[in-house]
Amino acid sequence: MGLLILSLIFRFLLLVVTSGFSWVLGMAIAFQYPSTSQDIPISEKLLRGARSIVSQKKLPPSSRSTPPSTPEIITPQVELTEAQRKELQTELQQLQTQLNSLISRTRNLENQLGVRKSDGNLEARLDLIAQQLALPISARKNKQVINKPSPPVFSENTMMVTLPSDVLFESGSNTIRSEGRSILDNLIGELKNYPEMTISVSGHTDNRGKVKVNQEKSFLQAEKVTEYFSKNMGDRYRFLVIGYGESSPIVENNSKTNRQRNRRIEVKIHQK
Repeated sequence: MGLLILSLIFRFLLLVVTSGFSWVLGMAIAFQYPSTSQDIPISEKLLRGARSIVSQKKLPPSSRSTPPSTPEIITPQVELTEAQRKELQTELQQLQTQLNSLISRTRNLENQLGVRKSDGNLEARLDLIAQQLALPISARKNKQVINKPSPPVFSENTMMVTLPSDVLFESGSNTIRSEGRSILDNLIGELKNYPEMTISVSGHTDNRGKVKVNQEKSFLQAEKVTEYFSKNMGDRYRFLVIGYGESSPIVENNSKTNRQRNRRIEVKIHQK
């Protein structure tokens, strides 16, 4: 039994050695006498196939089938000389200055006409101003009385400006709307001419609703205006906040227009 096993092992080793010797001999002959055929030798095909399988196993899945990306084509920019660049920059600055001036003049027109500034572009705002100017004079005056701040009223040692609450605040709230901020900003420009003065801000309502509720509402609205002043004017001023509610109407509350006039904020400057 042992001799049989040794015989089989010997035959196997002889087969391996003989095959290897034959392969080496064949490769030597091929290099010495290359074939004129254009076909790839079988051994080379097998070797290339083995390499391809090994390389695919090593690469991540995404890199095996992803085709090479096409380089992005960038359109070249127009080449400008330094003089041309400076000229265009100067023209751009002039256009920006003209645009800012036009926006400021449009805002002034809106304030003068009592037009509510829209969120649209400048052209839409100009169209709205044109529509307002096309109204009959009587209708335009009635609208201005309600929606515009009153001109300053001067008395001994005081100056008072009346602001319509319906323009300053969102309907039914104490939140200052964007139109109201523009009006307050214009007023701040005037108030800054009186540094270190005492400024009183008083709120007023109509007679709709409960007396206590109206008094609290008027105080909260006056307080919101005072907070806006204080934030944008600094600490060189003394502020006094008062809520009168419905107790000090300027006209009788017998019509919608009169009630709207009574809903107001009064700003007074008390000079020393």
